[in-house]
Amino acid sequence: MSDEGLTRRSLMAASFGAAALPLAACASPPHETRIGYTAARQEADGRAARNVRDFGAVGDGTADDTDAIARAAAGGGPAILYLPAGQYRVTAWPELPNFSTVVGDGGDVSTVVHTGDGTLINLRGKQRVSFTRLGVYVIRPKASAVSLSGSFRCSFDSVVLRGDHLSDNYPQFLEQRGVILDENTGGTAFVNCDINNFGVGIVTSCIQNYLTSSKLTNNYVGVLGTGNDHNAGLALANVEFVSDVDPKTTNQHIRVDGAANDWWLTNVWFEGADIAVSVGDLGRGGPAQFGMVNCKVAARSVCVDLVYCRQPYLADVQFGRDLDQPPAELRIDPGGCPEGTAVNLISMVSQDLDPRSFPAGWNVTGRGIRSGGAFVAPLVTRAWSPGTDLLQAQASDGSPLSAILPSGAWLSDRADGGVILKDPAGQYWRLSVSTEGRVETTPLGGRRPPA
Repeated sequence: MSDEGLTRRSLMAASFGAAALPLAACASPPHETRIGYTAARQEADGRAARNVRDFGAVGDGTADDTDAIARAAAGGGPAILYLPAGQYRVTAWPELPNFSTVVGDGGDVSTVVHTGDGTLINLRGKQRVSFTRLGVYVIRPKASAVSLSGSFRCSFDSVVLRGDHLSDNYPQFLEQRGVILDENTGGTAFVNCDINNFGVGIVTSCIQNYLTSSKLTNNYVGVLGTGNDHNAGLALANVEFVSDVDPKTTNQHIRVDGAANDWWLTNVWFEGADIAVSVGDLGRGGPAQFGMVNCKVAARSVCVDLVYCRQPYLADVQFGRDLDQPPAELRIDPGGCPEGTAVNLISMVSQDLDPRSFPAGWNVTGRGIRSGGAFVAPLVTRAWSPGTDLLQAQASDGSPLSAILPSGAWLSDRADGGVILKDPAGQYWRLSVSTEGRVETTPLGGRRPPA
């Protein structure tokens, strides 16, 4: 290596607080060395973690392990709590410092059973607290699993949250909550999680939180966006909402009950609810934006109910049924959602969605149709091939009514069509042609003709 190269390497090493190393020492280690490094790192993490068994936890599903887990979390500084496989009954959860981690051997293997009332895990004003490979079961009728208030960048990875709500015990556990997000909590990530059998799986009054590669099953309401203060929002990607068809099990998978922020759903599957997705409230408002892209939506009565939303956007959404009787695939309130965009919506119960499903202000693009277009600049068309029209107006059965020919001439294909003109006095006249080729006028009165 040249002196210049060595000098550059020395400066780079110094900037990171390390001595300059020979080139060979900086090369990637062989496969065996990388495995050894990973094993050593795991061993170091294991020594840093506090095994709750070492602090007296039993994990047999009978003993009360509340105090033992609290002792393991004590001591100041970020804690790494390790819960080996077992069932840990607790009535409370210790407060965790910022940057703490709670890890188990698996969501259905290392389980925490909350036997008390109220919320088990409360994160208030916390940063980057994480839970991994852990299960939390809530058994009291008014209890909740997790609450985050004013907390940021906390995460749940491969975590199972489970309540006791079933159709057989309806409505005993409708007040159970899986996750509560409030007081401007943001950056929360749920990845590869299961949130099942709650009255409400997730309640959010915040924005910028994320649910990914997860599944919500048999919640009476899967996700509730609430607060009515233009704030609640959520981003969901690669998520499943599933339930049985008993009306006591699941009423709605997603419900936004008032003025809210942005809601975005991508690659989401819905089945088993009475109304799969309900957006907004005429008396309270709805989201600033609501988008569904690449989703499959089945329901018992209504797949997507757009009640109030400023900017709804639906693209590549496939509708289906949960029962023999087909649901209303798309229900739009024209007062609350006068404008919106729909692209390539796929009906499973008819040839295509009824165009009357969409208010007049919607832009709809589907199988060979386009409605609600608006152009604010010159529209230029060119003939696709010799003899084809530049533009064409068609009846509902597809037959041509009028056209712009390749020469630029206008053609009416209806004898009762022709040109309608308005005179200076405000009266309308239709121009037509007789069988002898004479141009004639027919008075239409002072009202603008509807057709």
